[in-house]
Amino acid sequence: MKAFLIASLALAVSACGNIANMRAYSKAYVEPVSGDTARLRVITNGMARGVPGRDCIDWRVPGAGIMAVAQSGFADQNNGRSLSMPPSGREVGGQGLARSELKVPAGKPFAMNFQSTGYISGGYSYSCQQTFRFTPEAGQDYELTLLDSGMCVIGLQRLNPEGKAESEPVEKTGLCNALDAF
Repeated sequence: MKAFLIASLALAVSACGNIANMRAYSKAYVEPVSGDTARLRVITNGMARGVPGRDCIDWRVPGAGIMAVAQSGFADQNNGRSLSMPPSGREVGGQGLARSELKVPAGKPFAMNFQSTGYISGGYSYSCQQTFRFTPEAGQDYELTLLDSGMCVIGLQRLNPEGKAESEPVEKTGLCNALDAF
């Protein structure tokens, strides 16, 4: 009986993480309605998900969700959204790219997850999964490029009105709750 209770508790605890992970694939990112903001253009050939106000990944945070996704069938309401941001000077083009411009909270950490899976001839597949964070500044424009072409590429730039861009650093991060991995 004791073993049954322990097994049931372990299953219940791991289910909580799974529910949060499933929600992360079905909810669109929600922009802040108040406070200081920055604008973020996301360009990706995979799935970009954001977690506002956190320096780690926690899909339970209000507003967390999909910002841009190249594949159909996910919460892709944000794809193609424009806030009339200035060009970056290095336009990334090509088929299969999702683009979206969204407001993000400023002065607070913003955690992101990028993932993509692809196939190479001969039946081989590859996968890219990166989690990182940065802290946007109020009133600034940023462009985030997340690409998977057999190698994960993450590029963040701060844009200025003249169309010039400056590279911005991102920091690797992980899950806020270890049980979310189950």
